[in-house]
Amino acid sequence: MLWVALARRRRQTGPVTEHFAEICRCPISGEPLHWTPEGDLNTASGLLHPVREGIASFVTTLEGDQAATQEFYDSFGWAPNGDGLLGDTSAFVDLRAAPRAYGDACMRRLGKRYFAGGGKYFLDAGSGPLVDDEVTAFGNQFERYVCVDLSARALRAARSKLGERGIYLQADITKLPIRDGVMDAVTCNHVLYQLPAELQAAAFRELWRVLKPGGVAVVIYWWHDAKLPWRIERVARLLPMRGSGEPASINSLPHLPHNTQGRAWFEAQDWPFEYDYDIYRTVPQLFTRTYLPDDWRGRWFLGAVEAMQRMAPRYCGAHGVMPAIVIRKPA
Repeated sequence: MLWVALARRRRQTGPVTEHFAEICRCPISGEPLHWTPEGDLNTASGLLHPVREGIASFVTTLEGDQAATQEFYDSFGWAPNGDGLLGDTSAFVDLRAAPRAYGDACMRRLGKRYFAGGGKYFLDAGSGPLVDDEVTAFGNQFERYVCVDLSARALRAARSKLGERGIYLQADITKLPIRDGVMDAVTCNHVLYQLPAELQAAAFRELWRVLKPGGVAVVIYWWHDAKLPWRIERVARLLPMRGSGEPASINSLPHLPHNTQGRAWFEAQDWPFEYDYDIYRTVPQLFTRTYLPDDWRGRWFLGAVEAMQRMAPRYCGAHGVMPAIVIRKPA
C-alpha cells in the first residue's frame, strides 16, 4: 500500500498545502508541524492532525457553548433550506434591497479602509462558508486567504469557492493553530460574542498574537448596551413607516450562544495592544425588519445612518450596536 500513501501525500502537499507547514503550529504543544507519508500533519512529539480534502483539522473535544455553536452551524446555520438559502442567512439577514445595500456598503467601507494594501496572508477567523461576498473581497489583495472555522461543512464550501488560493483550518479560535506574527491582516466577524464570556478575551489575544508587525485586525463585535440604536429607534417610531415584520423568534431556532458584553467590559481589560473604534452597523437587522419599508423611505433613512457612520465612525463604533474594533500591531 506504499504507493497509495505516496499518491495521497502528493495530493495533500500541492502548491497550497505547502503553506500549512509554513504558517501553522500545533495548538496543543506549540510545536512546528511536519508532513507524514500519509499526508497528515504531526509534531516531533507525535501529536497528529489529519488533513482531509485539503482541510487540516485541529479541533479537540469541545464543550458547552463552543460545542453548541459547532452543532448549530453544521446542522442548521450552513445547511440550505427549501428556498436554497442557508439557515443562518434566512434566520438573521434582512435580504430586502434597501437593507441589503446598507449592509454591503458598510462592509465595503471597512474593506477599502483597512485591507486595500494587501499582503501575503489574510486570515478570516470564523470564516464560515464565505457566504458574504463583501467580506470575501477583503482578501482580494492578498496572496493567500486563510479560513479558520469550527465547521468542516463550512470549510468545504469555502474551498469550493476559493480553491487552491485558500488555506483551510478547522480550529478553535481561542487556540489558533497559527504561528506568531505571520498574518498580514485579520478579519473576525460576528464570532467572538458567540464564545463563552470567559474565553472572549483569550480570543482577542490570539488574533493579536498571529498578526504580523505592521498588520491590522478588524473585529466586528456586538455591544449589548449600545445607546445609539435606541435613540435612532425613537426617531423611527415617530415616522409614518413600518418594516416587513420581525424575523422568526430566536427561541424557535436551534441553540446558538449569544454572549455579548458591553463596552465597559472591553475597555476594562488589560490588553497587550492598542485599539480604536470604527463602525460596521449602527443598527441591527431586527431594526430594519421592524421599522423600515423596502422603498425610498427605507433607502433615505439608511442613507442618513450610513452618512452619520462615515462622518463619525469612532463615535458610532463606541455607541452603535456592531462596532469594528481595530487592532494594529506596531511595525
